[in-house]
Amino acid sequence: MADLRNPPDFEQPADRHTPLNDPVVTVRQLSRWGFSRKALTRIDHALVFSTPQGDYEDFLPPVRPSRAEAAARRYTAVYEVDMGVHPHRAELDLPSDNDALEFTATIELSWQVASPKAFVRSGNRDVPALLLGELHQLACPLTRCFANRDSARAEAALLRGLTDPERPPLGAAAGLRVVWTLRLRQDRQEIEHQQRLQAIGHASAEEIRAERLAKDYDTELDERTRRQDALQMTRATEYGRMEHELTLRRQEWQQEQDIRQADYQAELQRLEAEKIAFYQKYLEEGGVVAWALHLSAHPEDTRLVIEGMREDQRRFIQAKMELAKALMSGDNAEGYELEGPRRLAFDAVYEIFNQHLPGVPREHSSAPPPTRVPLTEESADAPPADPEPDPPADPDHGAFSDWRPPPGYGSSPVRPATPTPEESAP
Repeated sequence: MADLRNPPDFEQPADRHTPLNDPVVTVRQLSRWGFSRKALTRIDHALVFSTPQGDYEDFLPPVRPSRAEAAARRYTAVYEVDMGVHPHRAELDLPSDNDALEFTATIELSWQVASPKAFVRSGNRDVPALLLGELHQLACPLTRCFANRDSARAEAALLRGLTDPERPPLGAAAGLRVVWTLRLRQDRQEIEHQQRLQAIGHASAEEIRAERLAKDYDTELDERTRRQDALQMTRATEYGRMEHELTLRRQEWQQEQDIRQADYQAELQRLEAEKIAFYQKYLEEGGVVAWALHLSAHPEDTRLVIEGMREDQRRFIQAKMELAKALMSGDNAEGYELEGPRRLAFDAVYEIFNQHLPGVPREHSSAPPPTRVPLTEESADAPPADPEPDPPADPDHGAFSDWRPPPGYGSSPVRPATPTPEESAP
């Protein structure tokens, strides 16, 4: 405040954040010595003093005149002016070429007192009304030339007119600094109508696009289904071909296995036949060959084999002796009928004396001498026998000149050994 002792002529109950339409906060009359620097004033407020001559002098913050200076100049009043920036937003209805339709202008501005002395001199009390009035006065003749649908062109023309360098800035005559923005719109009903048309267009476009996309989707889905069907058919064909090849390979493998099995069975049968023939041969020959076969498989049975061979030989000799005795002493048959069996009996006796081992082939032993079996009685109906020549007599060994004992058989020789020349020498 300028002075607390005298009440002010005008005062706004406003603090720093209170929206203001009039930047003059207080107005106070002064006596010659009424101004005091000790009075409380805000640091962001300017002081405008009026002189007796009707002029104004301003002191921008934080400059303040002294009491002596104020008394010397004889100030009559002091105005405390707010120097802050104040925003304001408003809407104006501007005419178009059709009186039924109007433009709606949205204005956002920020104003600030640039020259406190000029503002106090102008005497304005409502800054937003002042600025909007100037704007409306300039915009009406400009927007009247445009149709309501040409809001963009009307806005561009209005901005060019407000920013014309030849024209003073908005609020400059009242000592104000103004920063503003302006947007021009169509009439509200026209906007709503356009919005409805736009909504209809959007809905139609949406339906058309939905139908088109649905058609494209159906086409793509059909193509995809066809591709999947073709792929499945290709896979099925390939699978069938591979399955057929696998079946053929299995059949070929099975055929090869059958052939191999048949060859194996044939080879097995051949081996069985060879084994049967082998065992049949050695079983038919018997004797030493059979015992040799047993020893080849079981060498540890040597003693058992030797004993078995001796027992077989003994039984064989005994059987032959009994048979020969029976044939030689028998008289139940005709003589010519017994000639053959008696010859066999003599051969058996010869083999006994020759010590023939069972199972040894006959080619390994000497042949028996021819034996003449005398017939006791000759039958009238028997064929005459051919006379056989008598074998030459051996002066040393008698009738069995070729008989030799088997090596290692018996404990003593049957006949005395022939003396060697060394033994006969005195």
